[in-house]
Amino acid sequence: MINLVTNTANQTAYFTLDEARQYFSETFTHYLVIITRTENQPSGENIAQVPTILEDNARYTSLRLTTVGLHSTGQYNYVVYGQNSSSNLDPENASVVGLLERGMVTMTDNTTIFVTLTQEIADDYRS
Repeated sequence: MINLVTNTANQTAYFTLDEARQYFSETFTHYLVIITRTENQPSGENIAQVPTILEDNARYTSLRLTTVGLHSTGQYNYVVYGQNSSSNLDPENASVVGLLERGMVTMTDNTTIFVTLTQEIADDYRS
């Protein structure tokens, strides 16, 4: 699951998009990411974007995403398409090669997503 902060630009998210390349004979140069809030809403709040590719290798793909315009916290769905356009935001456009990945995003309203515990736990042995 991916964790992002609402209404914030320049966030990094990690995907495993290279795995899906084997299913397409056509290559692609860009990605189209659509994030949609479907939790408790009949028609979701959404954002479509062509993210900046930070790293793209066989193990993972890191993308720079924005959530500017998404103000609700909670669960969102995401879909990632491979495409050959640096500006297309329509998944039905001819430049889209195909669907690569879909999943869930948890959207929070602050930058603290993970808390590191500092409590020490004593060793479990007797001397």
